[in-house]
This record gives sequence, structure tokens and C-alpha cells, in this order.
Amino acid sequence: MISSKAALAAAAAVVVAASAVGCSSASTADKSNTAEVVRVIDGDTLVVDFENEELTVRLLNVDTPETKDPDKAVECLGPEATTFLEEALPPGSTVTLEFDVEREDRYGRTLAGVYDADDRLMNAEVARHGFGIPVTYEPNAKFRPPVDAAYEEARDNQSGLFSPEVECTVPAQVSALEDAAEEAVSNGTSAGVAAAVTAAYAVAKTVDEGFDALEAASKAGESMVWAALSETERASLMGRAAAAKTKIHSQHETLVALDEERLAAEEAQRQAAEAEAQRVAAAEEERIAAEQAEANRIAAQAEADRQAAAQAEANRRAAAPAPAPAPQYVAPPAETNPYPGYTGPRCYAPGGKSWKPC
Repeated sequence: MISSKAALAAAAAVVVAASAVGCSSASTADKSNTAEVVRVIDGDTLVVDFENEELTVRLLNVDTPETKDPDKAVECLGPEATTFLEEALPPGSTVTLEFDVEREDRYGRTLAGVYDADDRLMNAEVARHGFGIPVTYEPNAKFRPPVDAAYEEARDNQSGLFSPEVECTVPAQVSALEDAAEEAVSNGTSAGVAAAVTAAYAVAKTVDEGFDALEAASKAGESMVWAALSETERASLMGRAAAAKTKIHSQHETLVALDEERLAAEEAQRQAAEAEAQRVAAAEEERIAAEQAEANRIAAQAEADRQAAAQAEANRRAAAPAPAPAPQYVAPPAETNPYPGYTGPRCYAPGGKSWKPC
């Protein structure tokens, strides 16, 4: 999709070619009604020096998108229409004015057909490149036929307000919707590309909302992009837009279903993983409990064995005969000396119970 500036450059090139082959309406203006361009105000209004007086001239039978109204937003291709007229009629260039029934409008602007030095009717040139639509404010209708013809040429060539390549036009909005719909459908083949489809739907939704706002503004008479279209064109574009919206919303519903399936599968996997983790944890707890039970059993058995051994030892000791008492030492009876005062050697009689001095 090209920008409106690119469209303007293409239009300017066509203007040059048009002048070369003389495709504009031939001038019937009085050549004495010449003026010098002072400046361009917007796509359908300029200031000229006419008979030493500055006049604000409004091009008859053509209306271009708004750029100067303080109560309205700048409309689609409004700045481009202004630039187009500025480049076609730069300050100092000579123009010829041709008047109709009424010379001025209620704002004091001079109403005229404006021819450039090459006899091109600029009222028609603006429409030819898609920057304006035909209008008639009775009783001034002199330039309506050439403007109508130029307007139809713009429609046939898909120029300006009819271009599906200039982002702000209705055809471009519809084309963007259709592109987004195709993007969503081509990407929405499996749950694995759900993110891509979601992004496409978001883009389509933004374009959809922008188109709805544009449609509402157009119906309220606040947008020329809608007024430029015929009833047939509007119906066709609305039908295409509705079909694209249906396709997008249908694909989004499919995506939502796929996403719900994906989320359900992920939840099932999560629950399975959680159950497995719980099973492993329970098994580990059982293992630790079993090891603890075995350790307790071993400890209890060791204690029982110790106590049994101690009891056996006690029983054994209790059953053994008492040990014989240790012999008591009996001191020999005090020996009497049958030989008082004798301290010499003694000679004992057999048995050692008696002795006599030796």
C-alpha cells in the first residue's frame, strides 16, 4: 500500500502528460480576465491579483477534502490536493478566470473556472487526479460537465480518492481488511501458528474499527472519501468489507477453539506432570519411611539381643554353685617354753609338738 505522497507524485506526472496531449477542457474564457497567482489556500481555493486587487477565488463545481476548517479534522488527501494545486499554479503564474451566473459566494469569494497558461481547466484537473468531487451550487453549473468527465476518468484510473493503494481511502481500507482476512486464513492451519493468526486478527480488528469510524464520519457528511463513491461503489465495497469481516471473525473463532484445545492439552500435561511429581514424592517418602522402619527394627533387635544376652549371663551366674569359702588362717596356739629362759637351739621330736634344748 503506497502513501498519499507517492500518489501525489504520480498525479503530478500525469498532469504534465495531460497537458502535452491536451486532454483538459479547452478554454472559452475571456483572455482579458487574466490574473496572477499570489498563493494557494487549499485544493479548491487560491488568491490571485486581478486588476490590481487581491481576490480569493473558489474553483466552481469541484470540492476537495477539507484542510482549513478549524472545526473539522484534516481529511484524506486534503494536503495532497493543496500541494497539487500549489505545484500546478505556483506564485507568479498567470491564470485566466471564467465566471458563471453568480460572481461571488456568501463568503465574498470569487467563483470562477480557472485556466492555467496551457489552457487547462484546473477545476477539472483537480478532479481528474482524484483530489475532488463534482458539486453544483445553483445556479452555477457551467463547469460541471468537464468536472464530471474528469471525475469519471479518476474513477476509471483508480486515482486519488478511488485508489486502493492510498491508505486513507475507503477502497484501501477494504483492501486492507481483505488482506488481513487472507493473512489470517493462510496462517491459521494449526495450533502451532496460533500466535501469527492472533496478530493478523489484531491488525484486521484495528483496520475494521478504523473503517467503521470512517464510515460513520462519511455518513455524517464529514468525510469526502465516502461522498466520492457512487451508491453502487459503496454497496460493493461494503459487501467486500462484510465478507472480509466474516472471514476474519470466523477464522478467529477457529483460532479460539484451537487455542482452547491447546490450553486444555497444556493443562492436561501440567496435571500429569504434577501427578507424576506427587507420585515420585510419595515413593520417596515411602522409601525413607521403609529405611527408617528397617533402622528401627535393627536397633530394636540389637537391643533385644543385648538384653537377652545380659539375662542369659545373669541366669548362668545364678545357676552356678557357690564357690568354696576361702580358708581361714588360724594362728597357732601360743607356744609355752618348757625351758624357761632357754633361748638356744631347739630339737623337735617327731610330729613337731615337743622339743628339747639341743
